[in-house]
Amino acid sequence: MQTVLDLDLDFFVWPIAHWPEWTGRAPGREYECSRTDEVRRFLEVQCSLNTAKQIPGHEIVEHQDAFFTWRRWLDCGVLVVPFDVIHIDAHADLGLGEGGWIYLLSELLALPPAKRSTPRVGTGALNSANYLAFAIANRWIRKLTYVFPYRKPRKRRRILMDVYEGDELVRTVPAYATMNEEREPRPSDLMPLLFHNSDTRTNVIELRHFSPDAVKTLAWATVPPTTIHVEPAVQFEYIQSDRFRFDGFTHMTVAQSPQYTPASADELLPIFRCYFSEV
Repeated sequence: MQTVLDLDLDFFVWPIAHWPEWTGRAPGREYECSRTDEVRRFLEVQCSLNTAKQIPGHEIVEHQDAFFTWRRWLDCGVLVVPFDVIHIDAHADLGLGEGGWIYLLSELLALPPAKRSTPRVGTGALNSANYLAFAIANRWIRKLTYVFPYRKPRKRRRILMDVYEGDELVRTVPAYATMNEEREPRPSDLMPLLFHNSDTRTNVIELRHFSPDAVKTLAWATVPPTTIHVEPAVQFEYIQSDRFRFDGFTHMTVAQSPQYTPASADELLPIFRCYFSEV
């Protein structure tokens, strides 16, 4: 089974930019990037990439162009259907907070699969926030794995600290110690509507086709509208970055995503180019 490493530069930027209020690059004073040695360690240890054994790959600016890269690879036989995708990114890119899902679940799914590979592009259509859902609608992907960046949150616990002068206890003062949060982390940007029974916990993506009138009621209807047909199920899983390990990538796409990364992050791009041959 071929497995595509679908990597976004913003995976290595902290904090995560969810709703950019700026045009152009993310402000460098507010966002920090991983060190080059950390990036290399992640690629070589956790992704098992090797500069001496480059895999076919392509670098893009906007992440939506991964869809068109895969389509081109399929057309020329570099990639075959179905393939697996391991999406290493600060965002799920399945669609959330934008209207592309209305077009996807009504107009696009009304087409036969062979005619879904040229969707409209832009706001309310295919874009960088939802291109993975469109790839699934084309029945390209067998399994999707979402690797999300994770830094363990810490909470403060009030304690008492004794203060000594020499061997003499002179006072006790309040202090704070940090404690690791024990809750299991989950990505916060999965769209339930795209999952079996509208439940992300099923770990099954199941796109449903609705009429143009019915799809507009999905967000508020108490009774789900009639489904015209259900697409083949796609396995889905998510894993936090520190627990991820995989050996077997066959292809690689790398996105710059400039609106979500500071200009300083571009210094990491040459590192990724060492692990793939441009196709």
